Amino acid sequence: MAKRDTGEVALCEAFDRGLGKGRDPTRKEPGAGGSTRTTIRSPWLGKPCARCGHTFRRGDAVEPEAAATDEVRHGGVCPDEETASTSVSSREREAFYAGVASAHPPPQGLLLVRLLPGDPRLAAPGPAGRRPSCVICGHTLRPFDEVVVCPCSPEAPLCRGAVHRDAIRTMYCFDEWQKSKIGQHCPVTSRKLT
Repeated sequence: MAKRDTGEVALCEAFDRGLGKGRDPTRKEPGAGGSTRTTIRSPWLGKPCARCGHTFRRGDAVEPEAAATDEVRHGGVCPDEETASTSVSSREREAFYAGVASAHPPPQGLLLVRLLPGDPRLAAPGPAGRRPSCVICGHTLRPFDEVVVCPCSPEAPLCRGAVHRDAIRTMYCFDEWQKSKIGQHCPVTSRKLT
């Protein structure tokens, strides 16, 4: 087997770095310092953090050293740690949520639930290693996400399935589900809706 010269190896490594940079222009090089943010082009988008198990969403910070590996981790603090470091309920937060709800109200009669710390839908990863997630987009449910519980029957929930309908985070999974053909079937049981 022919041995590759170091120039060829360096060229291949530089090409791979350039290819990665083209796929994810905001990615920082591991040695460059600073933080890396998740974009829609990030290969780890939707994958779970190796530390906390929450999936990566657009805008999430990533440890630059971990961005190039399969063990990608949130940069700084994970979503649950961030929530624990802030007060559970503050006047500013409640005023902000009220302002968003008045500017962008949900459809008439739609019951939205804000997932507060301690909600069972925010449980840490179970034996299967997955956290509870939105049944449409697959992103894990995080503290203060706004969801529709049991999308087929939100007025009288039959299950604990949750779907994002969060104006603050621009996660309109419920609306998209209702507009699509799959909105004719329950996302939890797949039964046809009447």
